Amino acid sequence: MYLKYEDIRRVSVEITSRCNAACPQCPRTGNPILPGAELKMQDIERIFPKEFCSQLDLVYMCGNYGDAMTSNTTIPAIEYLHRMGVPHICLYTNGSGRNPDWWQALAQTMTGEYDRVIFSIDGLADTNSIYRQNTNWDRIMQSVNAFIQAGGKAVWHYLIFEHNQHQVEAARDLAQQLGFVEFVPKATSRFVAKEIYDKESATQQPQKPENSQLDAKSDCPNQPATANVSAPQHQEQAALQFQRQAEECLKKGQLSEAIAASQQALKIQPNFAAACKTLGNAFQGLGKMQAAADCYAKALQIQPNFPEVYANVGSLYAQKQQWQPASAYYQKAIELKPNFAGAYRNLAKVLTQLGQPEKANYAWYQAIAIETSQAPAQNPPVPSKPASEELQPPSLEQYKNPQGDQFIQAVEKFGSLNNYYRNVEISCQTQASKEIFISFEAELWPCCWVSHTKYAVYNHTYRPQMLAL
Repeated sequence: MYLKYEDIRRVSVEITSRCNAACPQCPRTGNPILPGAELKMQDIERIFPKEFCSQLDLVYMCGNYGDAMTSNTTIPAIEYLHRMGVPHICLYTNGSGRNPDWWQALAQTMTGEYDRVIFSIDGLADTNSIYRQNTNWDRIMQSVNAFIQAGGKAVWHYLIFEHNQHQVEAARDLAQQLGFVEFVPKATSRFVAKEIYDKESATQQPQKPENSQLDAKSDCPNQPATANVSAPQHQEQAALQFQRQAEECLKKGQLSEAIAASQQALKIQPNFAAACKTLGNAFQGLGKMQAAADCYAKALQIQPNFPEVYANVGSLYAQKQQWQPASAYYQKAIELKPNFAGAYRNLAKVLTQLGQPEKANYAWYQAIAIETSQAPAQNPPVPSKPASEELQPPSLEQYKNPQGDQFIQAVEKFGSLNNYYRNVEISCQTQASKEIFISFEAELWPCCWVSHTKYAVYNHTYRPQMLAL
């Protein structure tokens, strides 16, 4: 995804790669090339100048590799970010470290209305350290009490495993007693089963379970399914959980995490077309086009009639300005999925590049008609008023931030909601000096995603009034 500097509203900071825990399936555990390092205050000040901080809504410290609790920069960094105007800061931690004074100081620093510390506690006294290895329950409770009693707002995130699923409600009750503002149980597939964990944590290499004769082309054993961890239902469920996790990461723009989760899904179930697609999307978001193309090719080999993958291959060609093959792939996606608005939208851009404005306009209208849940017409809409200077397509600056009555007036001027959207899209397309292609779910927006989101919000808010125009 390409995003303008001024459009950035949320930032994730990996303030350190150090962590006191040794969670068996964390990407840092057993990683021999991961350096132990942390950002210093001069790094924070360089990354977050005042003018940048003033546009941010949120900074969160949810380390992929480290726990912000272990960094000496954490509290000074939070103080600085608040001072520079960042209103909302979240910090994720296992809580098993530091003394009560540090947690009290953290609470006194995180004074924003929506500031939160998210404690990742996966069980109770007898189960939390099964996964959160090297952590100490008493020390975690000491940290929680010090932070909450000093006025800090805390959230409890609880990963549900086989070994702690019976304690969810007891943990919820404890969270309420301790003063957490929220308790969030979360499903996970980090343990397919305890046996797999035992083997992987010992070797850091995936191994086939004993006594399971696996076919080279399948994850299914040659014997009837039993409670053994190699049973297909366990593996399919685990792969699906990783795939869902990858999709969630992709939606949040966490591309590295999406790649890791997709690869885990494919390790369990190699012929998982949806995981190949998600992995390709994540690679494409990182600009790794050949890796993305390889993933899409594998997905189509597994599932030849996969419309989203055809659309994403079209996106690859569009980014290389190879308009003919891009058009062919988008049209194939539409053939397989006639209500695929994103493919129509992207096809319209490509057809414009090919000098086919009538077909492009029709594709725009099809996309808009689908998105507004109206049946596509056989021909593009015709403005209800005669063409005039007043009906020239709106400029990006003029209509990208419409407010209330102004938005309704703008729609009225163009005769209908469909006409307004159609003209805005065409205007964005013709005015932009360089097209910005975004590959996520094959949606290639002609202007910034933030503006498109605003259109959707106004559509939802004012639709009843506008339909009467």
